[in-house]
This record gives sequence, structure tokens and C-alpha cells, in this order.
Amino acid sequence: MSRIEQALEKAIKMRESMAGGDTGDMLTAMPHKPAQTEFEAGEVRVDLKGIDRHIVSLTDPYSQGAEEYRKLRVRLLRATQKNFLNTIMVTSSGVGEGKSITAINLAVSIANEIDHTVLLVDGDLRRPSLHRYLGIEPSLGLSDYLMGKTALSNALVRTGVGKLVLLPAGTPPQNPSELLSSERMKETVRELKNRYKDRYVIFDSSPVLATADTLSLSNYMDGIIFVVQASETSPRDAQRALSLIKGRPVLGAVFNNVPPYLAKSHQRYSYQYAGKAKPEKSNGGSGEHDEP
Repeated sequence: MSRIEQALEKAIKMRESMAGGDTGDMLTAMPHKPAQTEFEAGEVRVDLKGIDRHIVSLTDPYSQGAEEYRKLRVRLLRATQKNFLNTIMVTSSGVGEGKSITAINLAVSIANEIDHTVLLVDGDLRRPSLHRYLGIEPSLGLSDYLMGKTALSNALVRTGVGKLVLLPAGTPPQNPSELLSSERMKETVRELKNRYKDRYVIFDSSPVLATADTLSLSNYMDGIIFVVQASETSPRDAQRALSLIKGRPVLGAVFNNVPPYLAKSHQRYSYQYAGKAKPEKSNGGSGEHDEP
């Protein structure tokens, strides 16, 4: 059993021991809280009043939840900067486990940093949600570009949030799996990866068990973050999902939607890594990590 599978198993079993206060080795604990060139983006400033409250990196930046996403950012950068593994996919086993919220909060956290820009891509072409969480109503997106209906510049949205650009999912296509596995998609990811050396490209994908889309998209990724919902993810589904992406570069798992009393009583952060991207050792800072 790999490190990520061991860590995931411990995290899921945590639900059974919450009453006794035994948390074991937690994964990342996110508290529960209700005319342009090809790659230039149009300007659409995000209105904070229209942002979903779960995007705490924007709506409540001084909260414990926002701090956990900043810690996640630190761990991710530490694990990927040496070889600049900058195309990162965020996924989960099933629907409603917090992958999209995690992707947005992580992207915002990185975009507010001094040294990096972020392109946030909605790769969930069947159930896109990033634009809704950010209170944006785009007319074009990734699918429109892949189908040759528009230039990429017409689909990119500069949010006005730090150095964050959004590529929405676009018009719902009839053949999402074929689009995501196409040569055009492969070339697009390659171009987005290499065009700017300070850019992270964060993809929100479909759940692993829902469609074949995520397996296609994962072929182009430098790293994968697997999201686990404390109250929802079943061990069986999590293990099935991990078996499907076995061999892909899974960086680690985020333990999401931890009950407030547990998050407050367990003031530490843990991010467990697996795959090829090994984190550098740290002599300080908050939290723990295990190298594979």
C-alpha cells in the first residue's frame, strides 16, 4: 500500500474515532464553513458580494479555513517548485466532496502570493461550477476553444483577484471525454504550462468515479491533489478512485469539511505526499508531511 493510500485510510477511519478525540495522522484539515493576443485575458472584476461563502480565501481571509489553504499552498509550492511541476489537477472520488472549493481557494491563495500567477481551469465540462462560485457569468470557455469556436483569448477571464485568471468550462459539449483526450487539449496544456515560467495552472476536474474525463485529463498533469470529504467519502469509493489513477503523479490528499470542534481542538496541519514530486525537508513552519 502506498503512502497516499495509508494516509487516506487513516483519514477516513478518523470519522469512527472523532468522539474519542483520537485523530491519528490527519490529512489536510479544512474546517467546515457554511483585442488581444491568443493568451491575453479579458478583464472581469470579481464582486465579493457575489462570491460563494465557502471561498474563504476571499470572503474570510483571516479565518482558520483560509489559513489552512495558505498552508496547503506552502506545501504544494515546496513539493513542486524545484522541478516546477506547475500543472496541478484537483479531483475527488465522487460529487460533492469539495474539489471545486479546494481548487478555487488554493488558486486564490497562490495568486495572492508575490512570485506566481495562476490560471484556474474548469475541466469539469459536465458539471462546471467555478464561475458560479466566483459569481461570474462567462459566455465562452474551454470547450468552445477546443471545438474551434473561439480564440483562447476570448475565453480567458482576468478576475481582478491577485494574479488569477479563469478559464471557464464553456458551452456544455456533447463529447467531453473526446475533447479532453484530443490532441488539441494536449497541445493547449503544453502551451499553458510552458508559456509563463511563474504560472501555476490549476485544473478542477470531474470526479474520478463519475466519468472517464478525469483519466484523460490526468495524462497531461504534473501532479494530482485528491480531495476527501470527512463526512461523505466512503473508504470503498476512495480506494476505487485511487486504483483508477494509480501510476499518475498523486501529490497528496486534502481532508475536507472537518467539524469545527475537531478543527479547533487539533491545531496542526498535515499534508501527506505520494508520487514523483517529493517535498523538500523543512526545519520549521506549521504542520507535518510524510515523504514517500
